[in-house]
Parts: sequence; structure tokens; C-alpha cells
Amino acid sequence: MAKITPEKVIQRTVGYLRVSTQEQDLEKNKADILHFTNDRNFGKVQWVEETVSRATNWKKRKISSIIDELNKDDRIVTPELSRLGRSTLEVPTQIGVGPR
Repeated sequence: MAKITPEKVIQRTVGYLRVSTQEQDLEKNKADILHFTNDRNFGKVQWVEETVSRATNWKKRKISSIIDELNKDDRIVTPELSRLGRSTLEVPTQIGVGPR
């Protein structure tokens, strides 16, 4: 009888970088995320960058589709919570622990 082994789950690490203007530099934020993920052996980082105002509803930004596509063990890494939403009060709603 063949032994059934569970499939290995591949964790995905998404580095989310949002700026409001083209003039803002993402390189320092990328370096900070890489330092963080390397220290924790998170593996390769899939980068998602966008230039959009924080006034834009999060459901109309790339972060919405990222969250929708996340698997159970995936991670989103961002340099600060304010990059995810208009306020830190909006973030729990985004990640599914607040009213959607």
C-alpha cells in the first residue's frame, strides 16, 4: 500500500509597496523588506508596487486583489501599516477581522 504524504504548501511572501507620488523612492522600503524577510528566511519576495493616493479606496487598489489571492500560509510584508490603508483602523477590515 502506498504511503500518502501531504502536499508541501509553498508559502508566498508578497512585498507590498505603495507610494502616493512618482517622486517617492521605493528602494529604501524594498531594502527594509528584504532585510526583514532574509532575517526570517521567508524566501523569495514577490514585489507589488503601485502609485496611488491613500484617499483611493483599498478595494480599488492592488492590495485588494493580493488579499483575495492569498493562501492560508502566505504573507504580506509592507514597510508600515499606513501603506495598506487610509488609516490603521481600515487595516483590520482589509485582512478580514473587521466588517467588510
